Amino acid sequence: MKTGLTQIQQQKLTQEQIQQQSAMQVLAARLTELPVESLRERVQAELDENPYLETRQDLDKAVTDSRASQDSEYDQRKDYSSEDDIPDYMLHDNRHSAEDRETAGIIAADTPSFYEQLKEQAGGYQLDDHDRKVLEYIIGSLGDDGLLHKPLHEIADELTVYHWCDTTEADVERMLGILWQFEPTGVGARNLQECLILQCRKYRHTQLQEIITHDWDDIKHNRWSHIRDRYHLTAGETDDLRAQMHRLNPRPGNAMSEKDHNVTQTIIPDFTVEVDSDGHISLTLNDTDIPTLQISDDAQDLIDQSFVREYVNKGKLFISAMLQRRQTMLHTMQAIIRIQKNYFTEGDESRLKPMRLEDIARITKLDPSTVSRVCNSKYVDTPYGIHPLKWFFTTAIGSSTGETTTRQVRNALQEIIDNEDKHAPLGDDQIARILNGKGYDVARRTVSKYREQMGIPTSRMRKQ
Repeated sequence: MKTGLTQIQQQKLTQEQIQQQSAMQVLAARLTELPVESLRERVQAELDENPYLETRQDLDKAVTDSRASQDSEYDQRKDYSSEDDIPDYMLHDNRHSAEDRETAGIIAADTPSFYEQLKEQAGGYQLDDHDRKVLEYIIGSLGDDGLLHKPLHEIADELTVYHWCDTTEADVERMLGILWQFEPTGVGARNLQECLILQCRKYRHTQLQEIITHDWDDIKHNRWSHIRDRYHLTAGETDDLRAQMHRLNPRPGNAMSEKDHNVTQTIIPDFTVEVDSDGHISLTLNDTDIPTLQISDDAQDLIDQSFVREYVNKGKLFISAMLQRRQTMLHTMQAIIRIQKNYFTEGDESRLKPMRLEDIARITKLDPSTVSRVCNSKYVDTPYGIHPLKWFFTTAIGSSTGETTTRQVRNALQEIIDNEDKHAPLGDDQIARILNGKGYDVARRTVSKYREQMGIPTSRMRKQ
């Protein structure tokens, strides 16, 4: 009888541990999405809400313990011969001060952030406290492009579990409908198709909206001849629809962040990479003024009280998630440096290698979605400038010498156009032939796509 009771207790304990681990993973994922400035605010909010969570005073000891832990995990003497291994460069935990990070950041005029501009618009709606909190949480979950890439049920779960805001998926969907009324139109869409449909609806592009809704696969693959035949369009009508399409904004978040080209938002780098005269690379995670947390000693005397135990468990969960965030951030940045080591040692943009989220996931053993969270809205200060982590990711295309990156092709395209005869500018087919001669295996339509993405007009418009 006693053995059976013990087994039941052990099984219950295991289930509780699984639930706690799952909750910690979700919280860690949410914290990983936050850049350093937002993380500082999140930590302070947790300290304000939890009376049994406090900051550690022995920060020097915390740094020492952290470095010792990392040294045991990343053996600096190891011969890293496999791409699956962690990079073979020195990792320093010499945390930078807030003043250093301020100096390293891009300091500019005080302008509302994308998040703040959307919050200002939310002020124009009569919402109760619950709905306003849900709406602001959705806004905070948007990607840099202004789209919502997170499932609605996940947002509802996070609000309920971590923010004590009982929320259903229907609540989130209702507030998302409010967000769709904001400017720029398309913000909060869950995918590109939905983003374009919202814009068509506003601008009353009725026929284009119907085509995007029902013929999205043809739109994605640029099969306008199929669309023309299906809707019995003339060549002129088809061109007009394509022109309408090109005036739509696939990244509505950029419309607000780039509203004033003369104003640059302050950027505080999350990482600093330094290179010494011998080419040795050091990495710093810039989190020195984010306090190290611990559970208050007072909690131990009151742990039998259920509400105290709830606070303690919540505090421990947050501390574990913070530690996991730090480890995930370092793992990811290390892997980026591993692949792009030539750029970090030489500063030559053309030395960037093709790199995808999956490549970093393979090296770090992290899920690609976790890598995406790390790289979203994060910046690194390098000897050659401050870059968003997304800047290091680029796709590969064929070349006579193997694989090259789209960025290299774009640089070559820009150089060709810069040196062309302005009285007889080159057409896309001519540029494609020149690029092929330089060893870049690209077609005319690829040149057209890159040229449009780079904001370069057609040859007719470039003629002087």
